[in-house]
Amino acid sequence: WLAWIALVPLFLLVKSRGERSARSVYFGAWLGGVIFWSLAIQWVRLTDESAWLGWLAMVLALSAFWPLFLWITRLAVLRLRLPLMVAAPVVWVALEYARAYFATGFPWYYLAHSQHQSLGVIQISDWSGSLGVSFLIAVVNAWLVELLTQPLMRPTAKGARLTTAQGVRLGAVLGMLGLTLGYGAFRLSTAKFLPGPRVALLQSSLIQRYKESKSAAEIIEIYRRLVFRGGGANSDGAKRPDLIVWPETSYPYGFVDIDPGMEHGALAAQVREVSETFTVAGRIEQRDRISADLHNLTDQVGIPMLVGSLTYEHRPAGMSKFNSAILFKPREAKVESYHKLHLVPFGEYVPLIGTFPWLTVFTPYSGTYVPSLNFGRGPVWLDLGAYRLAVAICFEDTLPQVVREFFQKTSDGRQPDVLVNLSNDGWFHGSSEHDMHLAVSVFRCVENRVPLIRAANTGISAIVDGNGRVLKELPKLQENVLVGEVPLDDRVGMYSVWGDWLGRFCLAVTIGFLPLGYFWRRGLDVRVS
Repeated sequence: WLAWIALVPLFLLVKSRGERSARSVYFGAWLGGVIFWSLAIQWVRLTDESAWLGWLAMVLALSAFWPLFLWITRLAVLRLRLPLMVAAPVVWVALEYARAYFATGFPWYYLAHSQHQSLGVIQISDWSGSLGVSFLIAVVNAWLVELLTQPLMRPTAKGARLTTAQGVRLGAVLGMLGLTLGYGAFRLSTAKFLPGPRVALLQSSLIQRYKESKSAAEIIEIYRRLVFRGGGANSDGAKRPDLIVWPETSYPYGFVDIDPGMEHGALAAQVREVSETFTVAGRIEQRDRISADLHNLTDQVGIPMLVGSLTYEHRPAGMSKFNSAILFKPREAKVESYHKLHLVPFGEYVPLIGTFPWLTVFTPYSGTYVPSLNFGRGPVWLDLGAYRLAVAICFEDTLPQVVREFFQKTSDGRQPDVLVNLSNDGWFHGSSEHDMHLAVSVFRCVENRVPLIRAANTGISAIVDGNGRVLKELPKLQENVLVGEVPLDDRVGMYSVWGDWLGRFCLAVTIGFLPLGYFWRRGLDVRVS
């Protein structure tokens, strides 16, 4: 609830005129941003002893948005004479939208995310995206500042009365809140869910440094145990699952996919890229052994498995290495795969590493090894009998524009029935990152009216319905299996069709403030009301 008043001190700086120097005003905004982001993303430094450099770089970059917000909003309010209740929400949402793309995107800690448990408020996300909730919160904060800085009452023959301006502001705020809550109540009360697939979500408790110290055989044994625990019939008589989901990169060996048409020489060269000690014969034997291991495990449990693994794809055009989700079905040789579209810089690839080798200081990797994953080629949908699955790996479920791709580019017009997230949050040692990751992902459910299932190493594994309600979850740092039925949602979120129209609109208006302010300063007759 603090989000509804938390920005009042920052918004008060917008109206600071004369009593403080401009330098102190902007320094105050920047310092507030530094303090906020230092605390909010402190979990970044937990990934490795050297990660404090990446943490510091992120704090400095993200905190710059605060004085930028202040500068543009002051331009709109003090020079263009726009009401704070108009300018502040527009600029704030524009910068949140820009942050979803800036430096590959970090759309975390939106104002909206503070309301992830306020189901009546967040239902507007199905047409405005999460940015609509951010806009509403910013409006309320700006209104409070107007109450503090503008005359509230005016004298009349019948006594003091609310000023016309304050009455209009109050009416606008009450109207927006009323429409939001009314729409939310309508969407919640009319939602009709159909029984969907029963799933078993595997959650190990392998913190990354422990995961890296364990042998592949030990890791496999942990997941074999979880597979058979999740695949067995429950004592309460519930039916067996229709799908078992492993976390991201949980299969330690990696899946090998070799094009049958590969020439021996070309394949040998690619094999040496993986390891100088590998041979073609050894690579083929490895492929067959890994494939047999996963197929045999699927056949033994008798349930399809969605496995998180690296994929080494050998093709005549070259070798690719993907972060993948691979669907295995009992007694079927063919597998279906999704390769991650949006890679995390410095964690899964290092941009410009060839030009600037020193960039490895921002990664948790040492020596000559640096990650070199390839981007997936496009959205892929996996078929589980009558159900269509869309998969988002790791932080992809926090990126609204990435998840939306699965809901607007289907060739047959059929949308996915279930959104599946495979994550390895073992880097973050039980910190607030786990809670924030789940909170952000809730909005993908409302935006696209789709249920979400999450299988996360060290947590938080969960089942979320199309209203954004978390139906089941496992505690962090607990080895367990989450079993439950997924409620299917036949509604279509207009966000899936329109996308971030609100963010684009606010960004366009915000950019427009700049030339208007420039012309105003030049003394031209530019009037904005």
